Amino acid sequence: MKGLSYLVLATLLAAPAAAPKAAVVEEIVIKVNDTIVTKSEYDKRVKTTQDGMRREYKGPDLDQRLKEMPQLLLEQMEDELLLIEKARQLYQVEAIVDGQVENFMKDNKLPTKEALAKALQGEGMTMEEFRKQVLLIYVPEFMKSREIRSKISVTTDEIKAFYEQHKGDLAGKSQVQLQEILIGKKDHSQEEANALAAQIKADLASAKPFGDLAAKYSEAFSRSSKGEAGWFAASDLSAAISKAVFGLKVGELSELIPTDAGWYLFRVEARKEAEAPSLDKARESVIEALKEQKFQAAYKEYLTDLKAQNYVRINPKYL
Repeated sequence: MKGLSYLVLATLLAAPAAAPKAAVVEEIVIKVNDTIVTKSEYDKRVKTTQDGMRREYKGPDLDQRLKEMPQLLLEQMEDELLLIEKARQLYQVEAIVDGQVENFMKDNKLPTKEALAKALQGEGMTMEEFRKQVLLIYVPEFMKSREIRSKISVTTDEIKAFYEQHKGDLAGKSQVQLQEILIGKKDHSQEEANALAAQIKADLASAKPFGDLAAKYSEAFSRSSKGEAGWFAASDLSAAISKAVFGLKVGELSELIPTDAGWYLFRVEARKEAEAPSLDKARESVIEALKEQKFQAAYKEYLTDLKAQNYVRINPKYL
């Protein structure tokens, strides 16, 4: 990690850094040796995480994630403190933080510590709070990279075996390249849409280019590019459109498909069938996936050892 985004750090002011026990008089949620997370810090982190989830997810998926989040967040914060504790045993943590602060200043064109302090003040953050956030955000990732990822290797046989096992997943999805004409509901009735669709089909039968017809008749934004809509997998489209267009051959035209905006005609310009890449083409992604699989197993084992080596307590009230 070369540097940390200024906006990300400003947002993560809500993510609590470790606080010395002597400075806190409120309820303790997590304790790792002499480092703690208080109730107010935890609540702040929960709120920030919830707000982020609400921006990213909707519906039942959001509800399920919000339900699971408190327990997962507790575990994540516990892991962060354990990794920071281990880092203090192995490395000069303050020097690591200094390096990241310097990188941040370079990336954001802040020439002096005074300029950084002024910028932080505008976000309601002190230099001390900023350094704590750098510690909390960067040091756990530093430890994962230095202590685990750097020690992971894969063999040629492992690459071949992983490729054969996951070849289907590497194939991707079938796609169609579509051209479109939208007949809008605002200016057309169903009967008028049917008549216009018939005219378009007749024009196509007389060898008029679909693109010219789209430029003439379509009310979609794509009319400016002669109806070129782009490439789509079935999952990118509504069920009705997907069913209609994936049943067509290249060059064929769909029937009118009703939507809230109006009626669509789609022409399939090209197709790409799902096809597994060769091992040579997939090698880089296979190695990345294989290393990540090994990392997850090694990381779990590493944390298990850290928990055995340190005093760790989560307030039962929050479990």
